[in-house]
Amino acid sequence: MSNTFAVREAQARQREASRNGQILHRDSLNSDRLFYVVAASIMLVLTAIGFRSFYLHGKGFGGSEMTSQIVPVVVVHGLAMFGWVILFFLQSILILAGNRRLHIVIGPAGAVLAGVIVVLGSIVAALSTHFNPESYALLGGAKSFLAKMITEMVGFGSFVAVGIKYRHRLEIHRPMMLLATTFIMSGSLGRCPYIGDLAVLPPVYVYLPMLLFAGLLFFLQWGMTRVANRWYALGFAGIVMSCLLSIAVGKSAWWSIILGNFVR
Repeated sequence: MSNTFAVREAQARQREASRNGQILHRDSLNSDRLFYVVAASIMLVLTAIGFRSFYLHGKGFGGSEMTSQIVPVVVVHGLAMFGWVILFFLQSILILAGNRRLHIVIGPAGAVLAGVIVVLGSIVAALSTHFNPESYALLGGAKSFLAKMITEMVGFGSFVAVGIKYRHRLEIHRPMMLLATTFIMSGSLGRCPYIGDLAVLPPVYVYLPMLLFAGLLFFLQWGMTRVANRWYALGFAGIVMSCLLSIAVGKSAWWSIILGNFVR
């Protein structure tokens, strides 16, 4: 009789633990979804603030004129980048609202947009440093800046590709898409008041605001969900290493040889 009572008591405790675990999992999941909406909202606001001169007055970095030879390409690229941030925000909202079906339907459009951004971003970086190298003097020089921008485009495309490949594993898909968006935030962060002062600090230059912002997002998610996102941490480590590598490449003699007279 005592054994039967003990078994029933153990089963009751197991069911209670299971219910508590489900509640904790559900709370953590809701917090995680909310985090992505918060992160996307912050990115959207920072992008709007950073590129306000571009959208309202057609000005480049620091209020300078855009490179005249490639204005149409710069405009299309800027709109594509802003479109990506908007799309990331909308996709996060859809997941929070539980509309996963529409999220999946819109997904392929995001993949196409990401491809456009990589191509246009690489073209804009190359041509702007070719036609207007003096405008990058405060950012470590045109050659170094070009190495950084190519790294950003390759990194952005790589994170998007990984996110698409693992779209059915949400614990990987979500942080990869967040990291992809964060990687291309250097342009908007570098144009924001006060934050932009960090973008001219050697030797990291435009990477510094982005890296600090990415680190803050990691701790924000940890605080909201009470879980340290290891996939985000691994991706962030990859960003740091690629940034350091591109800084070394941008200052190397062989990079100057490769660019030749294309970038002075």
